[in-house]
Amino acid sequence: MFPMKKLLIICGISFAGKSTLARALTERFHYPEVDVDEVKYELYGSAIQDEELRPEDWERTYAETDQRIEHYLQAGKSVVDASRYFTKQERELARRIAMSQNAELVTIFVDTPKAVAQQRLLANRENPARRNVTDADFAAILEAMEPPTADEQPLVLPYGEQIEHWIARNISALS
Repeated sequence: MFPMKKLLIICGISFAGKSTLARALTERFHYPEVDVDEVKYELYGSAIQDEELRPEDWERTYAETDQRIEHYLQAGKSVVDASRYFTKQERELARRIAMSQNAELVTIFVDTPKAVAQQRLLANRENPARRNVTDADFAAILEAMEPPTADEQPLVLPYGEQIEHWIARNISALS
């Protein structure tokens, strides 16, 4: 019997460590990753700023990202997306996509304290290692963030736990 393909969605606030976990998962399991920002840059150029995009541009970006997820799942591949899912409504859409492709949805919550994420944001501004998030966008994400509820059966990566130990502890759900 073949293992079931999975859509692994990683949620949490900006600078929580979602991208770091996604990278660890893609390296460990050789899963492809989709990312809203990468799609946005492919569609509109790497110099595009979020505030320059119209609502229909965002709709196109999200639709293209979802199509890529569906493509991987249709090909029988598990896929990782750590680029959104701040609200339960967004995670519900991911569940519907997974169901439509006969895939399992794995919801992962990177539970990092707000103060730690803010420190990482400020450190990133000093030594950029990733795209910056404005103070206004960071505040908006904090406001919008709805941590997964028990009915979503999330796997939780608590702040401070080593990623490799966490992966080993959750290997059956992730592979």
